[in-house]
Order: sequence, then C-alpha cells, then structure tokens
Amino acid sequence: MNTDDLCGMLRSSLPALFECMLEPQEGVRVRTPLLYPDGGLVDVFVFERGGQHLVTDYGDALGWLRMQSASGKLSPKQRWLVDDARLTLGVDLHRGQLQLRCDDTGGLAGAVQRVAQAVVRVADIWFTFRTR
Repeated sequence: MNTDDLCGMLRSSLPALFECMLEPQEGVRVRTPLLYPDGGLVDVFVFERGGQHLVTDYGDALGWLRMQSASGKLSPKQRWLVDDARLTLGVDLHRGQLQLRCDDTGGLAGAVQRVAQAVVRVADIWFTFRTR
C-alpha cells in the first residue's frame, strides 16, 4: 500500500477531527484533536515497514515531558507512570518512542487512537512535577 492509499484509508476510517497528511520523507502524519497540557496538538505518524504498519509518536511525548522537567529527567515513579499508561493501552516503548505495530489495515484507526491517547496520558504525568 502506498502512502496515498494509506492516507485515504485513514481518512475514511478515522473521525473527521483527525487530519491526515503525507510526510515528505516517508509515511503519513495524523493530526489528532487531542492536546498536550500546554495546548499543543498531538500528532502520530504511520508508515509501513516489513509488511506491517507502525504507528509512532517519534518520541514527542517523552521529549515534551522531559522539557517540562527542571532536570530533564524522570523520577522512578514517573517512569513507572509512563509504563502504566502505555501498558494499559497496549502501546510499546522503544528508544523513547511510543509505538504500536499493526498487522491488518482494519485495526489501524484504532492503533492511531491508542497511540494518541498514550501520548496524552504520558504528557499528563507533567502534573506530578513539583515545579509545574
């Protein structure tokens, strides 16, 4: 499936508030209606690799969370909260990226929504910071 077909399929299967656009290098960017605590929009990215689709945030959630911290690091409890949020939604954490692999195109819209929700849940850990 090429990126035009992938984008068209996502447009037809996601709610109208999700905006799908082609990425210049590879894959599709899905702009979601979900927000970071500072009001920024949550984007997730979908591309095909090895016969599977990969939905990822490219590390935006953890990067955003670390930028909110004075030390740039997460405490053990905050790391536990990250794991709890992603495991509840069935999302993997690989090299700082929240991601989900999807074998069939029928479940791709749900995978996009789950990764986007995981991004919001991870970003909401910001409320546990003392310096907020």
